[in-house]
Amino acid sequence: MRRFFFALVFLALAGCASGMSKKQCLYADWRAIGYEDGASGRDASAIGGRRMACADKARVTPDMQAYLAGREEGLDQFCRPASGFDHGARGHRYAGVCADRNEKAFVAAYEKGLMLYGLMQNVDAASRALANAHAEVDSLERRISGAEAALVSPTTPHAERVQLLVDLKGLHQRRDKVRDAIADLARDVDRAEAELEDFRRENENRDYARGSLGTTSIRY
Repeated sequence: MRRFFFALVFLALAGCASGMSKKQCLYADWRAIGYEDGASGRDASAIGGRRMACADKARVTPDMQAYLAGREEGLDQFCRPASGFDHGARGHRYAGVCADRNEKAFVAAYEKGLMLYGLMQNVDAASRALANAHAEVDSLERRISGAEAALVSPTTPHAERVQLLVDLKGLHQRRDKVRDAIADLARDVDRAEAELEDFRRENENRDYARGSLGTTSIRY
């Protein structure tokens, strides 16, 4: 029996702080930008990239008072258990921004979300491995058919027939090996799906997970 063990891959937070255009810098609503950064759980250092971009492109300096006020409002929305769970379930990194906002409850929900993310990754990886095995068997069958047709063809030279026999032996061995692995791979899929379903069932009544367990999908 084989099991899939996957390290959690933390995806980068959405948005690139340094990607502001000259026009965006000139007409920026810094309070709204701060709110977006806070609501997305970005560290306060996110403003650094914006500051450099706007200084370079438009000679504009961010309104830090407006930005920080907006960010505080955004953090009020972000630093909630339901948001933490969703953040983790999407594989996002937690930047430690909720230290003064009931961080313990946030992190507990966030870690549950990461567990969900990992379980979904397991299902995805197991399913892809099974699909790849079936695809490889199909490919090998086509190659075997082609080699067998060439072997019996009267136009195939003797030396080539000898090589075809060698190739066919290897193709049959590889096909049989992959076929034998398919049953185990199918069990891996069943196991991963069962673990995911168990997690969802165990957490479906948690306040932080309501409405998210059935809809959250893996995002890369």
